[in-house]
Amino acid sequence: MTVNIDHKDLWRFVSELFNAAGVSAEDADMVADVLIKAELRGIKSHGVSRIPIYIKRIEMGLVDPAADIKIVHETPVSAVVDGGYGLGQVTATKSMRLAIRKAKETGVGIVCMNKSHHYGIAAFYSQMAADNDMIGFSCANTTALMAAPGGASKAIGNSPFSFAFPADKQLPVIFDAACSAVAQGKIIVANINGQKIPDNWALDAEGNPTTDPAEALKGFLLPMAGPKGYGIAVVMEILAGVLSGSDTGIHLGSIYNDLEHPQDCGNFFMAIDLNAFGDVDEFKKRMDEYITDMKNGKKAKDTKEIFMPGEIELRKEIEALEGSLEIEDDTFKPLVDLAEKYNVELDFDHE
Repeated sequence: MTVNIDHKDLWRFVSELFNAAGVSAEDADMVADVLIKAELRGIKSHGVSRIPIYIKRIEMGLVDPAADIKIVHETPVSAVVDGGYGLGQVTATKSMRLAIRKAKETGVGIVCMNKSHHYGIAAFYSQMAADNDMIGFSCANTTALMAAPGGASKAIGNSPFSFAFPADKQLPVIFDAACSAVAQGKIIVANINGQKIPDNWALDAEGNPTTDPAEALKGFLLPMAGPKGYGIAVVMEILAGVLSGSDTGIHLGSIYNDLEHPQDCGNFFMAIDLNAFGDVDEFKKRMDEYITDMKNGKKAKDTKEIFMPGEIELRKEIEALEGSLEIEDDTFKPLVDLAEKYNVELDFDHE
């Protein structure tokens, strides 16, 4: 069973809910922007399914809905930001805005941040830069979810990261990935909805492949591409965590399992102004040519179309903007409960 809801209605609900939970109207809009963007693109693991744990951590005092976000170190091209244990979508949006401002002034802006929280889809922030005719990059560290090659305990998170490149008439190229075979959020959603998972996503606590999401959540995620995925995860955590001064690896508490301490997540944002390299329009035209060449390449048997990174998700967003979003019952019910608790209206059609 699913629930159909207009994306504008869902956006309004999310914004009003977080506002009712103590988040300013402006900041609540930022949270809604990121979560609904994930739903529009079909990335349900990072959409409204995350709302209950965000609200719970606010209620427990583990996330500050009115965090004092401040710059603790700054140069013309860089900054280190203290996120004040605020909502990740808010701290990250403000940090990327700062990186973009610096890039407009100097050609490049680099901002890293500590005391942040789960920030949703990494692509949201890299695309902020691309929308300003810049190359964007974003990455985050996470709770330890994977073992190092040869290891038998969780040692490092799956370190999601994203690059975004603007184009002219073509869609932007947006690469967004976690360094595990799959984002943990997809396993969490499968567990909520009572679904099985592929046996190459994770291992159980004993190190055995499993199709049970509950057992996978007790065990380890597998890295993408084996040691290569592990190596990329290490690099991303150095940028997001070591450089920013946040907690890292085994010291970074779990958003779901550590309900005693605030998370000290780290983020890293970079914006590169294309004007620093010449004519922006010329770059975007060259991007169009490159994308066209890639998509016009010879196709394998039974392949109808070649897609650029992020293209499938962007197309889903374009289609979803014309229709309604489908939310599974098990994901939607907690939202109904929160709507009643915080006296926020939630309109939807049930099928």
